[in-house]
Amino acid sequence: MARKLLTTITGLLEILASIVLAAMMLLTFIDVVGRYALGEPVFGATEMISSMLALLIFIGLGVANARDKHIVVELVDGYVRALNPRIYDIIVQGFSILAMALIVFVLYEQAVEAAHLDARTVVLEWPLAWIMGMVTALGALSIVSQILGLVTRNPEPSAHHLEDM
Repeated sequence: MARKLLTTITGLLEILASIVLAAMMLLTFIDVVGRYALGEPVFGATEMISSMLALLIFIGLGVANARDKHIVVELVDGYVRALNPRIYDIIVQGFSILAMALIVFVLYEQAVEAAHLDARTVVLEWPLAWIMGMVTALGALSIVSQILGLVTRNPEPSAHHLEDM
């Protein structure tokens, strides 16, 4: 059940990421051609691209959290992991979930504040509460996918090594 749900979530996130990234590329291409060939850039393109980038980051975070495929810098990691790999993984994953929950909480507070103030983007005047709300929801989904990833992962401790790259 958990594995099927995780597969569904990551599949939808991957499709959504592809759509958002394709839209960003298309908008950037049209804006550059319009700006330099026709002298008419797309109105608000930078703002649209910035909003899509925020969404894309949190969409990708859900997939990375589910698969535990973050960038890892191993300075003293190997020595600590060798002492007790299972405890090490529990501490690292617990800290990761806690940090992500804190990020989601702060994003939620910012979205609520933006809604109360009726804050809007500068150029297009899009409601910031909607953008921040979507990012908050994607962050929360990232936590869910990370927990599901932990539940469905092999019981053996994870090992981040160069061969994973």
